[in-house]
Amino acid sequence: MKKLIILTLAVIALGTSAFADTNKKTSYNGASHFSSTFTTAKEVNWSADAKFEKVSFLENGIKKEVFYTHQGELIGSAKAFAFDKLPKSALQTITTKYTYPEFQLEDVIQFENAEGETSYFVSMDNADMKIVLEISAFGQVSVFSKEVK
Repeated sequence: MKKLIILTLAVIALGTSAFADTNKKTSYNGASHFSSTFTTAKEVNWSADAKFEKVSFLENGIKKEVFYTHQGELIGSAKAFAFDKLPKSALQTITTKYTYPEFQLEDVIQFENAEGETSYFVSMDNADMKIVLEISAFGQVSVFSKEVK
């Protein structure tokens, strides 16, 4: 019973905390889902913008982010991922089309949506542009975004 009361107070506290970049408050559904799903999360920080709410935290020493709609529905979660662990066909495509030293690898992120489908995002940079590639779980590579400098 004591644990239930503490959990309820924690959910209420999360549900009423204000964000630094907006005056919106996190939805009760998002806070409830987060606190029940990520029970070992540490250094939890909520933020929001016009499109979604984001929770950044550490879990078992790994930096993660979870995204919710403003109504508290789970969009998905993201975490850093090792480039060499991408699907083999994606590695071959990327290392052929975006060769080093012309392109510099910046980040690799694993994203799992609310339905449990996994995709990867690789950001690369060169003197002229920043490009983000989306890789499916099957290794298909497509350009997610391209920004000319």
